[in-house]
Amino acid sequence: MMRKGILLFLIPFLVSCVSVPNQRPAWIDDPYDRKYPEDEYLLVVGSGSSYQKAVENARINLASVFSSQVEAFTQITTIDSSDGVSFDELFEQGTVSSSVEDLVGSEVVTSFTDSLGQTYVRLAIHRKENAAFLKNRLTELTKELARIRSQSSTDRLERYRILLSSYPAAREAQQFADRIWVLTKELNPNHLAALRSELRSLARSISVEVLVHSENDSHLLKAGFEGALQSLGFAQESGDYTLTVTYASEPVLFEASPYAYERYQLSVILGRDDTVVRSFGLQERIAALEQGDAKAKALQSALNDGIETLIGLLSQ
Repeated sequence: MMRKGILLFLIPFLVSCVSVPNQRPAWIDDPYDRKYPEDEYLLVVGSGSSYQKAVENARINLASVFSSQVEAFTQITTIDSSDGVSFDELFEQGTVSSSVEDLVGSEVVTSFTDSLGQTYVRLAIHRKENAAFLKNRLTELTKELARIRSQSSTDRLERYRILLSSYPAAREAQQFADRIWVLTKELNPNHLAALRSELRSLARSISVEVLVHSENDSHLLKAGFEGALQSLGFAQESGDYTLTVTYASEPVLFEASPYAYERYQLSVILGRDDTVVRSFGLQERIAALEQGDAKAKALQSALNDGIETLIGLLSQ
């Protein structure tokens, strides 16, 4: 009887010893500990069916931390964030603060795979070291912004063009400043907000009238280009400058093709009096299942590409 009692006592003990290495680590639920305290590190956890997947998901989670904290901070400190939204949409730039590929200095410090094959990793960023790197990049961008701003012109539209050309650098600078704030809560000058404000103020003093020459859908082209100019801040009335848009399209027939084609030609001239300030021309062949759809798609393509090209010319 005694031997049976000993055997029954030992079996649970042995099972417990075997299962210890596969116990769920505490850092999966709370990544911070004595070795990696929150005041020194920014930590996230990612999981996946493999080590690589877990790392990828951890990086996505890390990017999300930057984005969510910056967004929350912006909502608290900014009364009206609508100023600049149009600029961002028109430039269609990616958000550096939420970029997975550009998270410099992150490394996996711990990993664990459970009995079901699910892998967990703990990804860490050293706050001060990463912030120091970002500050160096921010300093470089600040110098670049100062160099661009040092260019002068008495013409208001030319001055606008000079300032607008610095918008991508100002946005990148602000995104680095946002990251520094997430890591250290240190505030840096808001170059982007200052640039937006100056561009808005300058654009209000510049009027651009849109004139469209087209046999069909001229109102759509006019509304589209006027909307883009309004987003950039320009006044919509006759006066300083005229944006002349000429559009035409025609069907293109291919007997062996099951598709319908429409070729468009777009000409855009930004001028003042008799002087051409900027101009460009676009043409493209658009395909669709029906001729009417091809015609509509051609018009939309001309409008989208025309606005994008115009903004590109204004910022060069």
